[in-house]
Amino acid sequence: MATMQLISKETIKPSCPTPPHLRCFKLSLLDQFTTAMYMPMIYFYPNKGCDSSCNIADNSRRLKNSLSETLSRYYPFAGRLTDDKASIICNDEGVEFLKARVKCKLTEAVKDDETETLNLLFPDGVVWNESYNGSLVVVQLSVFDCGGMAVSVCRTHKITDACSMITFMTDWAAATQQSETFPPEFIAKSILSPTPNDPFMVPEIELGKRNCITKRFVFDGLRISDLKAMAVDSGARNPTRVEVVTALLYKCAMEASTANLGSFRPSILIQLVNMRSRVIPPLPKNSVGNFSWYFTVSTGKQSERKLESLVGQLRSGLMKLCDKAVNNLKVNEWLVTIRESMKEVKVLLDDLDVYRCSSHCRYPFYHVDFVWGKPILVRMASGVVKNTFVLMDAPTGDGIEAWVTLEEQDMAIFQSDEELLAFASLNPIVLA
Repeated sequence: MATMQLISKETIKPSCPTPPHLRCFKLSLLDQFTTAMYMPMIYFYPNKGCDSSCNIADNSRRLKNSLSETLSRYYPFAGRLTDDKASIICNDEGVEFLKARVKCKLTEAVKDDETETLNLLFPDGVVWNESYNGSLVVVQLSVFDCGGMAVSVCRTHKITDACSMITFMTDWAAATQQSETFPPEFIAKSILSPTPNDPFMVPEIELGKRNCITKRFVFDGLRISDLKAMAVDSGARNPTRVEVVTALLYKCAMEASTANLGSFRPSILIQLVNMRSRVIPPLPKNSVGNFSWYFTVSTGKQSERKLESLVGQLRSGLMKLCDKAVNNLKVNEWLVTIRESMKEVKVLLDDLDVYRCSSHCRYPFYHVDFVWGKPILVRMASGVVKNTFVLMDAPTGDGIEAWVTLEEQDMAIFQSDEELLAFASLNPIVLA
């Protein structure tokens, strides 16, 4: 069994102090709506032939210096949430940075079934929790026996969505390489910023934390093309790769649930969407904050579980969401939209199986290069919220990596589904 030795724990502060007029950062409506849960992401890097003792000293120094520089531009990340979680006090208290040695090889750690080993690579008490010593971002650099490394980053969802976080990681990596970087544009300062008189209260929604299993399924580009062709033959119109993969995962997960329950249970899929490019005018790619929303796909009958039907619902749901977003960017309209959507989902949670999908495709996770090369695997920690699908681009080609989290009894059936395995490989070997 792998073990971990903590070498050091320190706080990294911005290289330049935040000006007084920027000390109070008001969160946007969507920031306030979003959970404070810490979202854990980890990047695995193979050894490039250097001595591991040299690696951990030199690379940690580089990471800390460039992180300090990057925090000067992302100054809210180094601050602290107020008690009401509506603002950040940008007091430059910094982010926590840990260094550790892990007694195992990198190849052992990248196996998604090795949950105990994976947990060693994240700071204790951070993953999926809603508070951690006040630090809004927590980083751990781990070095393996073979000299390979892992960089894990946990960030509170209150200040970033996945798109924001990859923007931060890309800028941090660029700073490490001393490449040109540009200051981010904070969404909360431009749109959806509540006025002092907004009586905005977010209803709480139970996320359904359970003892779950997370598995990695990889769809290569050729198999996705076959899946798209099959959907077209059944009546779908020019489906995207994300649409067909999402539809297949949802279909097979519903079938696994039905097999365990012994009868069909109505379901909905909550599909998260990055709205930056879908509003007019579109937001810049370097916009930071939460700017994702969702639509739902309802499946009330067994006959609605056909692939082409699910693909069609995904397409129409996205179109309706985009139409609504373009017309409702004013604060008051969004207040109404958020409240109505939350009430709708809260009612549905009691009567249906609920699935959630978030697509991170087209985000450059596999291009985060801290001088020592690109990662061979990027993933989240094993999930605790059941019935979730997280999609990412595969490292090469037009493939998709799907990280699927289900309860144990559903996963046992899901991972053996012949239709799924005709298009996806379960946890293929990651080559270091």
